[in-house]
Amino acid sequence: MKKIPLIKSNSSLKTIWNIIVIFAVLIFSIIFSYRYTFHIYSHGPLYWGILLILAIDIVINFNSTVRVEHAESNDRKIIAGHYLKQWFTPDLFIALPLDFILLMALGIPEEHEGKQLYYFALMFITIIKLLKIKKITKELQQYLRVNPGIMRLMIFAFWFTQAVHYISLGWILIGASESARIPIDQYIRALYWSVTTVATIGYGDYLPDHDSNLQIIFTIIVQIFGVGMYGYIIGNVSGLIANLDVARSEFIKKIESVRIYLNNKKIPGELQEKILGYYHYIWDKKKNISDANPISDLPDSLTLEIMLYLNRDMLKKVDLFKNAEDIFVREAIYLLKPSIYIPDDYIIRQDDYGDCMFFLSSGEVEVLVNNRQVAKLYPGSTFGETALLIGEKRSATIHTLTHCEVYKLSKTDFDNLRSRFPEFNREVEEISRQRGLLNKD
Repeated sequence: MKKIPLIKSNSSLKTIWNIIVIFAVLIFSIIFSYRYTFHIYSHGPLYWGILLILAIDIVINFNSTVRVEHAESNDRKIIAGHYLKQWFTPDLFIALPLDFILLMALGIPEEHEGKQLYYFALMFITIIKLLKIKKITKELQQYLRVNPGIMRLMIFAFWFTQAVHYISLGWILIGASESARIPIDQYIRALYWSVTTVATIGYGDYLPDHDSNLQIIFTIIVQIFGVGMYGYIIGNVSGLIANLDVARSEFIKKIESVRIYLNNKKIPGELQEKILGYYHYIWDKKKNISDANPISDLPDSLTLEIMLYLNRDMLKKVDLFKNAEDIFVREAIYLLKPSIYIPDDYIIRQDDYGDCMFFLSSGEVEVLVNNRQVAKLYPGSTFGETALLIGEKRSATIHTLTHCEVYKLSKTDFDNLRSRFPEFNREVEEISRQRGLLNKD
């Protein structure tokens, strides 16, 4: 088993496999419970194919990483011990062809006096496979990148479908269906009765036999279940749907409150459009307008990894950082401060004293010298380097043409880094000598 490579528990491969297992269990539960209800006991390729998938799943679980105390473990002994203690026994029970063995050993239920108990045993073996879903949905909720509200709705829909299916089969087993019809017709009408009863609609065209206490009791139980389900839907699912996009709801509330404020303060219409345009830009880019950083509570090491991923390529395009040590780049990235500018705004102005440099992450700007355009800059460009090197006045104006996202690195932070990395300091001084005569941003 050691030759089999480990599968990451959060990998796409494991997620796809889990979805395959869910569909296998769903198909088995629906088809074979239906067959047993109508005394169809054949076990063809579909039956053995699904059991093969469940058996393979056991092997995969022995070769998938696990999270122990919030840390992913690659140790096979820990993986095996964790699986054996928790889900191995249920998974083994689920993967075994117990219903096939039972039928081979005892024959079909119709040959026994206690056939109702026999039917119950076959149904129990079929239903027990749904235990698999609990484990898999827990993993999918943890690793699948899906809105949690949507995920809960999907899980609810799955169990609701199963409940309606088994209620329909129960309606048939107690003799309430039209037995003269073919099996599929009986099932469709039983499903119709089940849905209308659970949904508390109850048209009254299909009713329990008034002379059958069993059918009346079964109907009462299903009606109680339907009332509870209706209450659950009203109390929870409506809330889930409302919370599928919490961020957008907050955005709409924010825009409304800003509009009211601007109107009350009689802010000019042109300025209002700029302000509202800024919020719409933030929403389009980040799907979040909260000032709070959603990852602010992460440890410094993880925050740094995120900033490296987002900005490292941009820094590598800058002459000042191309030959810098990796540790320097990591620390420099941590000091970058993000800013957003709206169209027709000024990031720096000519003749202002400079104390920082800028990295253009997105958007387009123009470089103006004496109010005349001399260049355009695009994402990945930098400006203001001279301010870091010699601290002189700005030699040009940077005017935004679109919404722009920039990162700012102050001269104080930059000089602090230079003092700690002598080799980089020498390179900066060389660049300063080369650019000093040019005196350009």
